[in-house]
Parts: sequence; C-alpha cells; structure tokens
Amino acid sequence: MRDDTWVWALAGLALGLFGLGFVVRWHCTRGTCALGRHEWLFDLDAIGGLPRLFTTSLFLATTVVAVRVAARSSGRRRLWWAAVTVIGVGLVFAKLVSAHSVMEGLDGRGLTLLVGTAATVVGLPVLARLGRSWGVPGARTVVLALALYALAALGLDQVTGLVAGLDPAPLPDAAATFVEELGEALAALGVLAVVVRRLPQPRER
Repeated sequence: MRDDTWVWALAGLALGLFGLGFVVRWHCTRGTCALGRHEWLFDLDAIGGLPRLFTTSLFLATTVVAVRVAARSSGRRRLWWAAVTVIGVGLVFAKLVSAHSVMEGLDGRGLTLLVGTAATVVGLPVLARLGRSWGVPGARTVVLALALYALAALGLDQVTGLVAGLDPAPLPDAAATFVEELGEALAALGVLAVVVRRLPQPRER
C-alpha cells in the first residue's frame, strides 16, 4: 500500500504558492507592487520564478522516477520507459525556458496550439500502442496522465489568451493566468503521481 500523503502535500503547496502568485500578479499589474524589482520571483509565469520552477521540478522528478523504472525493467519495457524519460526531459526544458511563450512570440498562440496538438495526437497514441503491445504495466494510465496534462496546458493557454483579448484589466488577466498555471501544475503533479506508482518494489524484479 503506497502512501499518497506527499501528493496532497504538494497539491496544498501548489495552491499556496500559486495563490500568492495571483495576489502578486494582480497588485503589481495595478501599479501597487510592494516587491519592486523582486516581483518576478513570485509572478505566475515568470521565467525563473517560483511558480514556474515548482512545475518544472515536478517534471524533473517525473524524469528521475522514469529513469529508475527503466533501470528496474527489462527488454522492450525498458525501452518504453526510456521514451517516457525523453518526454520528461522535453517537458523540463520546455517549462524551464518557457518554450510556448517563445512560439507565441513567433506566430501567436496558434503555433503553440498546432505544435502541441500535433505532438499529442501523434506521439501519445504511439506510446499507448507500444505500451500495450510490449505488455508494459500501467502504460495506459501513464499515457492518460500525459494526455490530461497536454489538455490542461494547451486548453488553458487558449482560455488565457481569450480572456486577455476580451478584458485586459489586471484582475481578469491575473485570474486567468492563475487558473492556467495552477491547472498545469496540478496536471504535472498527476503525471508524477502516476509514474511513481509504476516504480517496482525490489521483489517485483
């Protein structure tokens, strides 16, 4: 029986951290920022800020666990988990450097949606099919968690853009960004929780 207390603890930490980020984002965009030059540290989507680093750390932990699962697996199962590890590395990099913001700067939110949707629609079904064919325990659950993360990341990003276009006032902008970033963080936590459950006990080798 696995203890999932850590999942709830991290979820609570996320609520507190991103809630603080919401307050900072709202007040600082109103021009009443008490943090001055340190605003970015708590801003919801600032590169290097604590909220973004929180989500990045979840992907980093997922990658480390996937490496451990691969090391305790054999044959094609090890190869499958190696693929999950590569996905984890890609998510760490994308979140760390805000890859979606870079793409949005090149061609708006449409490019982000196109690339993200293509990678999800093509990559995840292949991963699911291989997991089923190679008899990887829990493969379906892992793929589902990744799909839910992709849905949260891409869908909420579009909602934030819509809200910004309809009402660029500080409160709606801060609220939409809060929902987007917190939703993405909780979805990333879900991926980590699912992958951790696939870590075999020593007797399962």
